[in-house]
Amino acid sequence: MTNRHIFVTFLPRLLGLTISISTLTACASVNQASAQKQNSINHPDHKKIIRAFGGVYEDFKVGSYVAGLSLRIAKSSDDPESKYRVTVLDSPQVNAFAMPGGYTYVTRGLLALANNEAEVAAVMGHEIAHVTAAHGNERQRASIGAAVLATVLGNVLNSSVANQIIDIGATGLMASYSRKQEYEADILGVQSLYRAGYDPYAGGDFLAAMGRLSEREARLSGGNSVPGWFSTHPDTGDRVSKAHKFAEGLVVNSNWRRNHGRATHLAAIDGMLYGDAPDEGFIRGQDFLHPLLRFSFSVPDSFKLINSSQAVFAQGPDGAIIKFDMADADQSTDAYLTDIWADGLSLRDISKINSSLDGTTAIHEQSDKISRLVVLRAGEGKVYRFVMQSPAYAFEGLDGGFKATARGFKKLTVAEAGKLKPLKIKILTVKEDDRVQNFVQQMRGVEAPEEMFRILNGLGASEALVTGTKVKIITDLQVF
Repeated sequence: MTNRHIFVTFLPRLLGLTISISTLTACASVNQASAQKQNSINHPDHKKIIRAFGGVYEDFKVGSYVAGLSLRIAKSSDDPESKYRVTVLDSPQVNAFAMPGGYTYVTRGLLALANNEAEVAAVMGHEIAHVTAAHGNERQRASIGAAVLATVLGNVLNSSVANQIIDIGATGLMASYSRKQEYEADILGVQSLYRAGYDPYAGGDFLAAMGRLSEREARLSGGNSVPGWFSTHPDTGDRVSKAHKFAEGLVVNSNWRRNHGRATHLAAIDGMLYGDAPDEGFIRGQDFLHPLLRFSFSVPDSFKLINSSQAVFAQGPDGAIIKFDMADADQSTDAYLTDIWADGLSLRDISKINSSLDGTTAIHEQSDKISRLVVLRAGEGKVYRFVMQSPAYAFEGLDGGFKATARGFKKLTVAEAGKLKPLKIKILTVKEDDRVQNFVQQMRGVEAPEEMFRILNGLGASEALVTGTKVKIITDLQVF
């Protein structure tokens, strides 16, 4: 959940870090796709996408790294004379996409998952291939204006449950590419990788890693798929094997060596932010804590927290949902709840809750759902709001947890907020006696840490570590 005041203050500076790259060829012929890109280099939806995905990630080391490999891939694409505008988005979501006009985006979440430079280059090559093949032209025309922002918000929310609340379809940034277009972009991307001197197998390797992560997230979220790179780049079941098979056909020289660029990649992301940014607040198990707005609350053990730029959500059993956000309000919490927020709704059991924050709660019943509404005084003309909803048959069993969440909401002291640190990627070297558990014990802020450690480092379920190699961990220690 974003601190809007901080975001607005720094937005112009954030936008300035978008990377523009082009080749050095000045007099080459321009094909139809190139002309289209150059004519739309100031695409009106560019700023909307940046806002929806939390801004541009401010890190010169990461930005320079992505710019360099993107230029290398662009020069090896089917349209090497065109200009591309590459943006690293400050989002924990694993995602990348492109728009006509050469606008190409990759999230820091994707950079964290990738195991080497070749895998990042594979993703960028795939996206650039969609642009050079003009795959996005038709679907982009259907996504201009408010529709783009709406679908981007659905993507950022990272939860079909959240989409049910705010009525935004989780269809990804734009309509999905066709299977034929995906295969074509895979092939063009692998060719670009090979021409650029990268390991052409890396595209299939990253698809496999993405598949493992998607399966993990679906399992941890109760079987609901998590939108991300697969939401706009659907896995057809055999893309990994097809990509590897095509790469095998390119590698005919027995002396050819696979160039991964792992050391370069790990050096670039060492210390990179992982998960939510400080101005979005942090999820730590069942707790949501906001170091800048200085508050915290906890959800029941059966609920899973999901953060977004617009609100905080928690998904529970039987389709139960908790939604938390903030709003402007000068009235008392009683007046705001009954006369403003729930104006026109039939309410019952209006009462005080969380007296330390001047809180008011009420029940709203629909035909098949019951919601507990909560308003808490935030100060400075604002209120905190909860919608805690479940099917009518399950509400009585869940309402005790709903009320506990509202009553346990508290403001943090300056000292308490100061102790909250964001998660970051840290690169460590495997020593002779190190085992997987030595690194798993250092992981912070993630569920099932051993599984996540293995996915992050491309290790199989029982694969051992190799002495002298480097690995990624997730930690809140700030010494790098």
